[in-house]
Amino acid sequence: MKTLVLCVDRDDDIGVKTGIKGPLIGREDNLAAALKLGLADPEDSDVNALLSAISIYDGLAKEGQDAEVATICGDVRVGSASDLVLTQQLDHVLEEVRPDRAFLVSDGAEDEAFAPI
Repeated sequence: MKTLVLCVDRDDDIGVKTGIKGPLIGREDNLAAALKLGLADPEDSDVNALLSAISIYDGLAKEGQDAEVATICGDVRVGSASDLVLTQQLDHVLEEVRPDRAFLVSDGAEDEAFAPI
């Protein structure tokens, strides 16, 4: 059973502050984004969300589980505009990773609003 650790950046702080475009698939891409975002804005809560997602992924991998970590990034126009971008990126991630289950990681209620989608 493959597990996807999915980090959601609904307002695209990653893209706005670093120029990195989502989706990010894999540990290295997510770690590079966390580092670049942390250097650009150390207080951005998305840094913690990225690192938390990587940590969860690392724990699963250490246990020998089949897992992948990915981050999807929305749009600064939070709401239907950002959710449309998120769904497009999610479709791409699901097609590439083909998980059986997922863990959702976010930095708060705003990102968690995407969970039903």
